[in-house]
Amino acid sequence: MKALAIAAAVTALLATGGPVAARSLDAIMSAGELHVGVNPNYPPTAMYDSTNQLVGFDVDLANKLASMLGVKVSFVTVDPNSRIPFLTSGRIDMVMGGMTRLPERAKLIDFTTPIMTETLGALTVAGHPFTTLMDLNKATVTLAEVRGTTPIPWIAANLPLAKVVQLDNHPDVLRAVAQGRADAVVDDLASLGQIAKSIDAKWQPLQGHANEVDWDCIGVAKTDVTLRRWLNVALFSLEEGDFVAQDYKKWYGFDMAAPIPAQPYF
Repeated sequence: MKALAIAAAVTALLATGGPVAARSLDAIMSAGELHVGVNPNYPPTAMYDSTNQLVGFDVDLANKLASMLGVKVSFVTVDPNSRIPFLTSGRIDMVMGGMTRLPERAKLIDFTTPIMTETLGALTVAGHPFTTLMDLNKATVTLAEVRGTTPIPWIAANLPLAKVVQLDNHPDVLRAVAQGRADAVVDDLASLGQIAKSIDAKWQPLQGHANEVDWDCIGVAKTDVTLRRWLNVALFSLEEGDFVAQDYKKWYGFDMAAPIPAQPYF
């Protein structure tokens, strides 16, 4: 999926004749409006509520940043294929929606410091004698997983003693854990939070996570660095003040499995 989105972005960029000049921080402040790309099909980063208003983690963060900058937000909906071309063509000032920092993408755009992480963690229900992810590496443990997903080979390599029951989707997986047919699920907890809210159980994330961590950032154009520099300062203050952590938990239901430290900010 990542490779396809990057290839599509490169094709679109070439078709438009290359990047145009991005709006500077001064130009954005003078206009009084920040143009932000979000993906409403990637909840809970962004989605439409019952009144057809955009809500979600990215929406809250964009509104907070705009407030700090003293401007209003104009949201533009994007998808994985359009988000980078929209940014490089100047239609938006910054793009959100699970923008993982990758070397191939960094050829086309710049990234801010991270706003959230994606990694494999474990979710169980209260009452089980597990504290950490690695406590699941026992022959007496049964894990419920979505068939064909990346956690399955990771479990085979890192939790080889555990049994694995493969089901069709995340709701079925979480119901299996809630009903006691499985002891836990190993997955990206960010993908489970919204679903877990609809299933009656006392959910308990375990400590620890996989070594591989994806850093999701805000994407900005390469042609002007003033916005990126300001965003980095603003994001650092919001991380230090717990705004990001609290809003993440509000929308995803759990703390980040891999919290964002002072590094790797750059």
